[in-house]
Amino acid sequence: MNIDRNNKVEEILSSLDGCPRASVPDFFYTRLKAKMLARLEDGEKRQEPASPKSWLLRPAFAFLALAVILLINTFILFREGTGKEEAMNDSETLQSIAAEYSLNDNNSVYELNQDK
Repeated sequence: MNIDRNNKVEEILSSLDGCPRASVPDFFYTRLKAKMLARLEDGEKRQEPASPKSWLLRPAFAFLALAVILLINTFILFREGTGKEEAMNDSETLQSIAAEYSLNDNNSVYELNQDK
């Protein structure tokens, strides 16, 4: 079987021995490139409208988003007064919780060991 297949392949390949080499007309590749470019340009004109989310990728939107983020950050950094009051309230709250659960007394361990 394998010999028959090889003979068939050789017969097909040898049938091409008498064929002349294919020739290309003058300036074929130049005309081909021109047609390809023309179709590309037509294809760009025929494109469907951009998708609704494509405006997110535009540089103007990216710069606007960056400016908004920077504006919010500077507002947070430079707002005065509220940060100090919140810190004072937090420390007062922590102290009241510590007093309620008797966590302020650091000597409680020492007092327990003193009985022994």
